[in-house]
Amino acid sequence: MNKQVYESFKKLNETERAELIYKFKNSPTVTRFIDFIEKLKSPNFKTMAAIDAVYSDEKEQTAYAVLENRFFKLRKKILDELESFQTNDTSQVHAEEELKFLKAKLFIATENKETGYKQLLELEKVCWEKNIFELLPAIIDQLIFCNQSFNRLENNVPLYTKQQKAIELQADMNRCCMTARQVYEINFTVGVKFAKKELNYLRTLAVKHKAYPRFLLCYHHVSAYYKLGSKDYSTDPQVLSRHLSAFKKLQSKYPQIPLLTYKVNYVQLQHMHFNSMVMSYHFTRCEFEESYQIVHAFSKQMDDEHSVFKTHKTEAFFYNLITAQCMTHRYSEAMETINNFAVYLKNNHQTDKLMLVNAMKARIYSEVYPQTYKMDPAFLLEQTEEYAKVLRKSDNMMTSLDQTLILRIKLLIIAGAYKKAVQGLKEPVVTDYLKGLNLYDAFAELISILTDNSSQKHKQLQELNKSIQLIKHRSRTPAQYMHIFWLQHYIKHLLA
Repeated sequence: MNKQVYESFKKLNETERAELIYKFKNSPTVTRFIDFIEKLKSPNFKTMAAIDAVYSDEKEQTAYAVLENRFFKLRKKILDELESFQTNDTSQVHAEEELKFLKAKLFIATENKETGYKQLLELEKVCWEKNIFELLPAIIDQLIFCNQSFNRLENNVPLYTKQQKAIELQADMNRCCMTARQVYEINFTVGVKFAKKELNYLRTLAVKHKAYPRFLLCYHHVSAYYKLGSKDYSTDPQVLSRHLSAFKKLQSKYPQIPLLTYKVNYVQLQHMHFNSMVMSYHFTRCEFEESYQIVHAFSKQMDDEHSVFKTHKTEAFFYNLITAQCMTHRYSEAMETINNFAVYLKNNHQTDKLMLVNAMKARIYSEVYPQTYKMDPAFLLEQTEEYAKVLRKSDNMMTSLDQTLILRIKLLIIAGAYKKAVQGLKEPVVTDYLKGLNLYDAFAELISILTDNSSQKHKQLQELNKSIQLIKHRSRTPAQYMHIFWLQHYIKHLLA
């Protein structure tokens, strides 16, 4: 147990050691034991040596057996405390500057105000440079307190001016975060084009605080992030490129400035979000291989047990990875990812969402047919129809109703249920969707050819394939490419 105590103590960072010392400041025996451990160079110390160090003033009056029993209880008490630090690793909860602030506060609380004061002065400078407004008001408040403690009131005159500015910046940063949350909800429910007022407000804050680039970073980040995934801006690449380029330039210049939230590992996480936006940018430009390589690289990093990205393995991430795999025709990979997605949902008690998993399998089935990966087409059709019923009640922006209904039509065509496919094609949501992609006539003609027993069927399919190829040359959206690929793949199967 001596070795365990030694190794656990040596794992503590400076802040944790200060916390431990402060907690037992009124216990001389604990203080002496900690001092003894600190000076050791090896974990293999003798119990007798520790007892000599801790109970040096009691050895002559107290029997050794009694001191040994006391030491065992003391050692157990300290070990329990050290283990609590291991289960509550502050470095996993607090960012670097937060830990430094806690350390300085501990120095001040343990009557070592001057050391804490000097650390706070350095930390204040860093937080101004990094635009960390979350900490500045509290840091400056502690500086003011220290000056009052030493009766250095003249030093507080400029600090009060700084404090007012820091409070204003903190408040506006909170407003910026709240507005970004509102943009998310607006985009999720009705689309980002309805969030112009909110985006303009973010731009107003950036102009108001132009000396602090964090606000401008947030404006371009939020604008780029949501517009990149929006149909409303898919035909306006200049808007997307402008926001992304501006954000990239700012982030290169200020890599240590946090975005909307200041939290542990924020630099690495912001790098991930930037790459996520680049991935979306490539995807909207139909550069599917480039998009896949980015999301694939992050999937590998997320598999690392110690990765800071592992908490971002979400439903949206699985969906994006599967989509990228399908768009680059890596269907075996996609099937493996779908199975992992199913396990993820089950482990998180989200079994009601397994219909989405089966709808994704249905997409793969439709795109690789006549290969089937041993999937049951009747079951997949049933699950797709059930998922469409769910979406009719509450449309999901991740997999929309129109896309699900098109998938159902594809499955019906493969199954030879042409009458049902025609009925599905006449649904207003399907008609509008396919006409917007200039593909309604192609689907209608395919079904018409398949229901006609004409001897010209082979020639008709060839002519249809040529007309679809012309549309492909003018195609500009991922959705067009996805449906064109299915049409051409299925026609190729029919012509074989």
